Amino acid sequence: MTEHHDSSPADPVTVTSDPDAVAKAHEVMSSMDIAMLTTVDSSSADGRLTSRPLSTQVHEEDGDVLFLVRSSSAVADDVRANAHVNVAYSSRKAWVSLAGTATVVDDRALVQQLWSKGADAFMEGGPENPDNVVLKVNGDTVMYWGGDSLIGTAVDTLKMVTGKGDQEDAGPTVVELP
Repeated sequence: MTEHHDSSPADPVTVTSDPDAVAKAHEVMSSMDIAMLTTVDSSSADGRLTSRPLSTQVHEEDGDVLFLVRSSSAVADDVRANAHVNVAYSSRKAWVSLAGTATVVDDRALVQQLWSKGADAFMEGGPENPDNVVLKVNGDTVMYWGGDSLIGTAVDTLKMVTGKGDQEDAGPTVVELP
């Protein structure tokens, strides 16, 4: 199902749950590694949002993503207090915003499977360290724009900002994930 949704005439958005769109969103996300994970800061009384860069270990086909974190970290505390998160990716060719819920997963076999030299640089004790866990984000929706080429994304962005483009193909796509 595809619908065209405008939050305002200047901000057209296409909303879909089409499996091809889910596959395209996965393709765009998989081309990027570093994400900005935004959580509600559990140490803030006023619900302040906090964003942190994390290296993505796995992009699953259904839109879920996996990260390695420390169980004792502030990000894990934030997720335990409020599971609603946003994961943002950006490159010269595209941007992605994944909204969903996160869980801290203490699975030694999964930590071992995801471990890499990059994880060694940022996390102590290797995959055997019980403080090293998986943060899994279950995506509800993913919004993306671009992904085909730098020039195409730049042209679409210019059309969108100036209001001079064909509104059928301008703007981001929101994909409702399975």
